[in-house]
Amino acid sequence: MGSRRPGTVRRATHAGSWYEDNASLLREDLERMLGAEYAEGVTSDADLKAVISPHAGLRFSGSVAAGVYARLHAPSIRRIFLLGPSHHAHVYGCGLPGEEVVAYRTPLGDLPLDLDTLAELRRSREFAKLSMSVDEAEHSLELQLPFLALLMNSPMRAGMPPATIVPILVGQVNAKSEASYGRLLAPYLHEPGNFFVISSDFCHWGAQFGYTRTGSPGLAQTYRNGPHPDNARIEGLDREGMALIEKQDAQGFREYLERDGNTICGRYPILVLLEALAASKNRLSVDFVKYAQSSAMPGMGPASQSSVSYACAYCKPVLVGS
Repeated sequence: MGSRRPGTVRRATHAGSWYEDNASLLREDLERMLGAEYAEGVTSDADLKAVISPHAGLRFSGSVAAGVYARLHAPSIRRIFLLGPSHHAHVYGCGLPGEEVVAYRTPLGDLPLDLDTLAELRRSREFAKLSMSVDEAEHSLELQLPFLALLMNSPMRAGMPPATIVPILVGQVNAKSEASYGRLLAPYLHEPGNFFVISSDFCHWGAQFGYTRTGSPGLAQTYRNGPHPDNARIEGLDREGMALIEKQDAQGFREYLERDGNTICGRYPILVLLEALAASKNRLSVDFVKYAQSSAMPGMGPASQSSVSYACAYCKPVLVGS
């Protein structure tokens, strides 16, 4: 979908390296990953309100991201809030694209920004302005766009207005500001047609990252039987944090991060989501559905050198009486 409004379009700066820049090849990759989920019996769910999705190169984390994107019900969505961490630039609080930016480009078409919602957020004076160089250097939001562009252009949405996006880069925050942003975003979370994507990888482990703390291998589910002992130990560490996220225990998750230092790059966007859930008038559940590690993939080196974990979760209303 292309935007005809005058203004600047953020380029797909990671296309051709982190994922295919050829539209046909990219579509083929995405449809293969989603198709594997559909073959397992995953179906779309119009009740979904938010997902946590990884943001590594598509060949590493795409199959995990597909675990939640296959559940996305495209016709029910009209506005998508994207929250991801800032990996390279110091951003005080949370940042929004500049007012001149009207769309984010993907090889599958442009995704228009929701200019009215962004203007509303700017009026709160709680958001920094992102320069285009900072915006285009960051991959955490961009790596969600191929799936969204494919699904928001699906035949199921034929005749519907284009879905819009609200990109939010989460920078330097603390418990107080996380709660403040959570309260600010909570009304949007339960508004019909709104959908939240929280972009995060999980543990970055091994010599490359200078982090080798481990958890209990007894908590492992995906790698309980290998391929290497380190995989179960890393998973045990991640599973402890994932359990706290499922419990929506923001303070417990902060204490876990402080104690174990798990290198979850999207910790702050996740905490903003947990605070939004706490401030929401609706009860929502959080459930993790897929988990993987780069070091366990064919042809990769041992975890002791480098391993990045990927997990995905979905968030939906709790049924009355459950």
